[in-house]
Amino acid sequence: MMMTRFSWVLILFLSAPLIAQENFVSISFGISLPQGDYAGTGDLASNGYAKTSGAIKFDAGYFPSSYLGIGGSFSFGSNYAIKDSIRNDIRRHILTHIPGTGIPDDSITYATGFWNYINLFIGPHFSMRPAERVYLDFRVLGGLSILRPPDQEFIAIINGEEIRSFTSSNALSLGGVASVGMRYKLNDKLALKLEADYMSTLITKVVFDYDFRFAGDVIPPVESELTVSAVELMVGLAYAF
Repeated sequence: MMMTRFSWVLILFLSAPLIAQENFVSISFGISLPQGDYAGTGDLASNGYAKTSGAIKFDAGYFPSSYLGIGGSFSFGSNYAIKDSIRNDIRRHILTHIPGTGIPDDSITYATGFWNYINLFIGPHFSMRPAERVYLDFRVLGGLSILRPPDQEFIAIINGEEIRSFTSSNALSLGGVASVGMRYKLNDKLALKLEADYMSTLITKVVFDYDFRFAGDVIPPVESELTVSAVELMVGLAYAF
């Protein structure tokens, strides 16, 4: 089935009329939809607790030939953390190591931020121009991702003692993006740009810790390791040069 679909795409690609390509730069805005473990909840060690937020992207394409070019992308995305789920799972981890106690909701102070990621990717950019005003773009890019887990702090009182849980760490990862898009020319220089991307750090996972401070019993940290993946749906403007 996949081979059949690929064959049809290849036939369409090769049968498109040979119209000159245009180099471009663009800026796009859209939403970031977390996928897989990145969006999962219930396990501090393997889930990201991320939910839908926003993204901004700067792209460029240079075409020394009619179909094949070099694409580049610099993007920034944010995903808010699912606050209640993280708080409850931190409390559950604490209680597994301090049995016989409880942590009422009104004794907890909890604050969390959001995931941030910055991507710098480069790679092949395939493009065809089936009509005078329409470009269809296909890209597979790879490079570096800088990721920052949500800054958060959990404070509770257990048996008169204060316990804190916190995390704050940057991570550097290798990742990539696969995307399909369309540019519709509004005039000689400007085009409306629509794009759907799948971004992932599949090459190297993101690692950070949930640390705990408590004057009483020792509570071991939780090492979290996960793949950050998101679908980005973008709209923007491209400038031809």
